[in-house]
Parts: sequence; C-alpha cells; structure tokens
Amino acid sequence: MRNKTTRKGEAVVKAILGMLIMLLASLPASAQMSSGYGYVFAGPVVVPKSAYIRWNGDFVHVGGGGEARLTNRFALGGEIGALMPVTNQYAITTGLVSVTPAWHFSSRHSKSKFDPFVDGGLSLLFARGGGIALHYGGGANYWLKRRIGVRFEFRDHLWSPEAGETVHLVDFRVGVVFGTG
Repeated sequence: MRNKTTRKGEAVVKAILGMLIMLLASLPASAQMSSGYGYVFAGPVVVPKSAYIRWNGDFVHVGGGGEARLTNRFALGGEIGALMPVTNQYAITTGLVSVTPAWHFSSRHSKSKFDPFVDGGLSLLFARGGGIALHYGGGANYWLKRRIGVRFEFRDHLWSPEAGETVHLVDFRVGVVFGTG
C-alpha cells in the first residue's frame, strides 16, 4: 500500500503534466492568430484568517504570462509567478504556475481600447512540496496603443491543504500588456 505522501506527489506530477499538455496544445492555435499578448504584473495578496500559520498575513505576487485567443472571445493563457511574504515571519516564498481559460467580452476584432474578461483555471503552488489550487477572477486590459496597454485583475486562488479548511489567496494585480498583433 502506497502512503499518502506518495499519492500526493503523483497527483502533483499529473497536474503539472496536464498543464504542460494544455499549454502545448494551445501553441498551434496561438501561432495562427494575431491576437495574443504577454504581460507582467505585480500586486498585493491577502489571505483572510487562515488556520495555517504559513499562510497568514500579506504577500506580494509578481510574475508574467501570456494568452492567445482560440476563438473570437475564448482564450487560453498561462503564467508563472512568485508569492513573497510581507508580514509573516514563518511564511516562505512560494512559486505559482497557472493555466487559465478566459472569456473576453470584446471580440478580438473590436476597435475598443477596453477589453474586459473573466477567467478561471488550475494552479500549482510549489515551494517545499506542491499543492493544486483552483482560481477564478476577472479584470480588463486597457490598450494605450496598438501593442501596449495596462492590465487590472482580481483573482482568488482556492487551496485546501490536507483536506482541511480552504485557504483563499485574494490577489489584486496591475500589469503591463504587450500585444503581438
């Protein structure tokens, strides 16, 4: 009989492989379209009242990613970043990788500078081990010029370590967007 740690490790490996397969599957579609973009971001993360000492307090989330429209309004994105503790001496810097399907309210051919969206997907937290989280959120890109803009986003990562309480990582982000098309 395998122990609980081995099963968790296998689940993390499967999640990583699944994310990589989803990202690789989106590459041919993104190469055919001119409506992709990359972005960098930073922002505060609040963890409201967690029973886990490591996750109490405030963090700063920095990272980057990209997104490609697969249809007129549906997109698939991915990102990588780091959660760095600000107020908790017991917390450690944690990596965060996400695969994020998104729905844009503006079509990819719209002349509007304002591009609101909602998103949600799967994330992997990693430091001294790993954990799978779900996330949801929304925001908007505001295009200042044809290929450069600003991004405002809210995201909540939901993580449940060891079948305990759900930890919310409430993230408010601001970034710079670089369009490819």
